[in-house]
Amino acid sequence: MRVGEAGGAVYARREGVVLREVAGERLLVPIRKDVADLKAIFALNGVGLRIWELLDGERPLEGVLAGILERFDVPVAEAEADLVAFVGRLEAANLVERRG
Repeated sequence: MRVGEAGGAVYARREGVVLREVAGERLLVPIRKDVADLKAIFALNGVGLRIWELLDGERPLEGVLAGILERFDVPVAEAEADLVAFVGRLEAANLVERRG
């Protein structure tokens, strides 16, 4: 799927997911009963961190893509593919929710 095909989808970070820095790594950690589920812990690189910051529940994926392209020197197609894949993994891990 491409960003344009998502129809202006809006994603928000779920409550109960915190960003922590551990040993120089930035990690998304769900704070819930099944916190021992290591599949839901994500290590973020610079692009992943920027995506996480931009998933504010108001900005459509097109806006998130624009925010990536403003900060990083990356081809549009590569940024778009990475964004869609990353948001899909976050959604599958129940770390974000689609609002539109």
